[in-house]
Amino acid sequence: MKTTFRIYKGHSSKKYSSFFDLIDGDNETKQTKGLAYTFSKYPNLVFMFIKSVLSPAALSGLPLNEVDYVQVDAEMLSEGHIIIRRDITLSFYRGNVKCFVIIMEAKSSKKGLVKDNDLTLQLSSYLNPEYFPGEQGIPIIGITITKYRVIHPIETGFISISWNEIIKLLNDFMRSRKNQNIDLDIAREYADFLTGVKNGMNFYEVEVLSVAAGETLPLTMKHFIHACPHHRRGFTYKTPIYITFRSAGGGEMEFLYKIKEIVVLDPLSPNLDVVLDGIEAEFAERIKRYIVDRSASKFGFEHKDEEYRFYNLDKHEVIHLKHLPKPEVNNAGPRYYTIAEFFKGNKIIKVASQD
Repeated sequence: MKTTFRIYKGHSSKKYSSFFDLIDGDNETKQTKGLAYTFSKYPNLVFMFIKSVLSPAALSGLPLNEVDYVQVDAEMLSEGHIIIRRDITLSFYRGNVKCFVIIMEAKSSKKGLVKDNDLTLQLSSYLNPEYFPGEQGIPIIGITITKYRVIHPIETGFISISWNEIIKLLNDFMRSRKNQNIDLDIAREYADFLTGVKNGMNFYEVEVLSVAAGETLPLTMKHFIHACPHHRRGFTYKTPIYITFRSAGGGEMEFLYKIKEIVVLDPLSPNLDVVLDGIEAEFAERIKRYIVDRSASKFGFEHKDEEYRFYNLDKHEVIHLKHLPKPEVNNAGPRYYTIAEFFKGNKIIKVASQD
């Protein structure tokens, strides 16, 4: 027997089905507390994070191999009359001795405009021994997490990373631990929470995703839906604004489809109507018709007991690429492009990235 948990937000019928929606606060607070909680569940993720953001020189000065305990604090409060609230504090111990500390200030993944100087001053206050006297004489590293990287004065030694890098880290961590019998549900839920995969198109990482058309393309054109396994290797795409499909052979692409939202569900669930409850009615009906047609085809849903990502394509925002652009080499796997690349008029177009 399977169970499903849902949260309904405000007066909207749109469902929210993430553990992280239980966290108190606005979206920025949820993201920050959620990251702290995810770190606390996966010590190896903490060490992957450190190695991904610190330079080799900085890493060489830290006793990482001697650490046997990490304390993760969300919204740690300062001592004294003036209250200062740190977003995330990672304290690394060897036995009962604190070896070093990493302090993070995080802004919303959707807040593009952040004043660099204000952010530097805010993080500086988190490192002030007047407010946090228990860390005097201990190496402290300050990190900011924002939608886009910011510039901190060199003398501060502060590190700036983006939420995209956090999402990439989560995906790399899940891929590296996929076959190690580790429960990755929390990491997966947090990644989905950040990107909005479960809740709609609130986030994107790339402008255009290009995938091989395959035998389901007629169904996509009929129902304005593209579906693929959610967790299976080879289908963990970055979240795009548009999607296009490469034909067999040369890989010509004829249409750019604007993505309205993405939902994740088991298409073969015996409780499909219940699963679809809360999804916009017209999209839910198209999903059901798509599932019926695909199940009746020779392609079907070949990966049993797996969730699929269903991309809702906007039938009113389809761009016809009359020059039928194609990649230089049409290998399998996803490709990512800028939208501008499609409007240069070139037959052979250049990828922004592929993985």
